[in-house]
Amino acid sequence: MDGSSYRSAAMVSAGLPYDNINWYDIEGQPFGPASRFNVIVFNDANNIVDIEGPVAIGGSFYSPRGFGAGFARDKSTRDANYSPDLVRFLVGGNVAMSEPLVIVGHTVVGGGFRAGKGSTYLIGKSGRVGQAEELKTLYQANGGSQYWTPSDKGNHYLISSYDVPRYIPAARIQADVSKFFRDAMESIGYYKNCIEDLTPNGSVADNNYEWILRGNNPVQNVFLIDVRPNGLINKGIRAEVPEGSTVIVRLKTGPNAHLQYGVYGENSKANRTLYVFEDATNIYMEKSSDIWGSILAPQAMFHAHPTGGHVSGNAALGSFAVDAASGFEFHYYPFAGGVMCQGVAPEMPETLPEEEEQPAVCPECPAPVPCPPPVSCPVPAPCPAPPPCPEPEPCPACPAPPPCPAPPPCPEPEPCPACPVCPKPEPCPPCPACPVCPKPEPCPACPVCPKPQPCPACPKPEPCPICPVCPACPKPEPCPICPVCPVCPKPEPCPVCPKPVPCPVCQECLIKPGIICGCIWGCRCGDFHDWEVKLYKRCNDVDTLLFCARICGCGCFEFEVPYEGCYILKVRLSENCWNTFWCKPIITLNNIGVASFMID
Repeated sequence: MDGSSYRSAAMVSAGLPYDNINWYDIEGQPFGPASRFNVIVFNDANNIVDIEGPVAIGGSFYSPRGFGAGFARDKSTRDANYSPDLVRFLVGGNVAMSEPLVIVGHTVVGGGFRAGKGSTYLIGKSGRVGQAEELKTLYQANGGSQYWTPSDKGNHYLISSYDVPRYIPAARIQADVSKFFRDAMESIGYYKNCIEDLTPNGSVADNNYEWILRGNNPVQNVFLIDVRPNGLINKGIRAEVPEGSTVIVRLKTGPNAHLQYGVYGENSKANRTLYVFEDATNIYMEKSSDIWGSILAPQAMFHAHPTGGHVSGNAALGSFAVDAASGFEFHYYPFAGGVMCQGVAPEMPETLPEEEEQPAVCPECPAPVPCPPPVSCPVPAPCPAPPPCPEPEPCPACPAPPPCPAPPPCPEPEPCPACPVCPKPEPCPPCPACPVCPKPEPCPACPVCPKPQPCPACPKPEPCPICPVCPACPKPEPCPICPVCPVCPKPEPCPVCPKPVPCPVCQECLIKPGIICGCIWGCRCGDFHDWEVKLYKRCNDVDTLLFCARICGCGCFEFEVPYEGCYILKVRLSENCWNTFWCKPIITLNNIGVASFMID
């Protein structure tokens, strides 16, 4: 399995439409529509920095840092993540963040909302007229600028919060978010109980460093790992099963589960691996771990490791907590589903087709005989119309057929055309009732939008001009003294000196003294990074750190210092960010109010 391509394709439809935030069951899918979310937490969560897919939190979310969701790790497919209607940050309670919130998709919150300036949502274009006005209505906010409007970026719209925090209140779109999480808890809890009743059909080999799960069922393999009472999961987990089969790992740990190993599962099986924590109320990641697969633990609080780690799959958790300085992440490998709760498929693959056909096979037909003449078929015999199907739409497997007399007559070796689901030839008796129609799948994802053009680099502001010193006006020359003559001619009048021209009024300088501020608009490589902005004061060739600010992707900074002095501003990628030769910050400086300033 190409994990990158699988994840990128799944991201196109990740999330729920903002006009239909309702729960519905999906056969064989324990996560239901929550499989479209990277993680669903039924109570509070805090301090998460980055989630590759969407996130749904039933309680409140708190963080002293920024948060981003919906960004694909593969830059070549990132443009396909834009969506005009999918919610990728859904919170039932309050949101309180000190730094910006950046989401590729919509943000819907049921309670209060506070996030740092620079919060941004990237919304795909639908192609319909009036979408920009609709977005303006959805994200209107009290106290906001009357000139605010969504920005058109070519292949998507950008919702910015430069004036006031903006989001979609759940009440504005008539979304009952509390009911959504109640229904989700009931449905996911039902599947969890059902899976716990499954009988293991695979073996677990235990060695010094890993548990090897061996099963030969081509569809579903169930394993049980019981580490009660201490709950130590201190070995790796690796499955040897048929290609494409589902791996279900039932974990019995007692109240506290302790993850003390580096790798669980495999990348190639991540979307078909499910870890079910049956009785844990706390899951402690005590070593930075890579978990390949989905986690079903709606009753447990997950304590992530302070230095990082990741879960690559869906996760249904009771609560989530992690250190504010952690780099813990969730990667979007949605669980493929197909869980059979009523029983496990038989061991031998050759018997599988017969068991699959049994529910839909027609009643035992007599030996094939020629179809009777048209008059012999009674009028009520044809397959009934929609009444056999419980859904209002006609059953797609058995459309309303014409009565038996319709030509051509049934050939002897073939089934009657009025009963296309019968695999064996038979005369023209009434057709069996149609099977229950499956619930319709959600609408297909929107077509892939074209890649966005990179934003042009902002020009650096021109420095405030220094007003010139006005020259002093020259003193007027005195009138010449006329010589004494016997007959003096009539003296000419003295020339009148011109009035001095007033000096021009110097414009007011717009630079605020003692303030150094600016904004980072992203990276020239087009990727999403964390930046560290540090301000140093240089004195006698010694640099002293004054301030340090962390910016997630894009945002602004402001430092207040004395006017006199020499200052150096340094902008670097965070230590946990991977950079390339092209990684350069796009930065603008809005105010430099100091005597001496350098940027490194």
